[in-house]
Amino acid sequence: MPTHRFARGRAWLTRHAAAGLACLLCVAIGTAVLDDYDVYIDSPWQRVTAELVLDYAWGRSDALLRYEYRLYGVIFEVPLLWAERLLGLQDSRAIYLLRHGLTHLLFLAGGLGGYALA
Repeated sequence: MPTHRFARGRAWLTRHAAAGLACLLCVAIGTAVLDDYDVYIDSPWQRVTAELVLDYAWGRSDALLRYEYRLYGVIFEVPLLWAERLLGLQDSRAIYLLRHGLTHLLFLAGGLGGYALA
């Protein structure tokens, strides 16, 4: 195979190597400190809101309409609840560690998106 076919990919990797290394460093640091964070005061409310939204969407309950903290957005909360259920997590510590980890990954994806736009 001619080497010119890979020249474009090699140039792209060279140009973005620093960003890739920075992203890997952020993943490593985020993973290392994940266990150090506590549950935020509104984390349980966000989780309950996601449960109530799913129950309301499937027609099982209308308790969402009476829930005081239903103002939270659920575009991210519902997938977090699905991930928790998919993994079969029951322990609250494991649930919130998963939520913090996935939130950190979303943050990194947003940072990469900002980098790509810049």
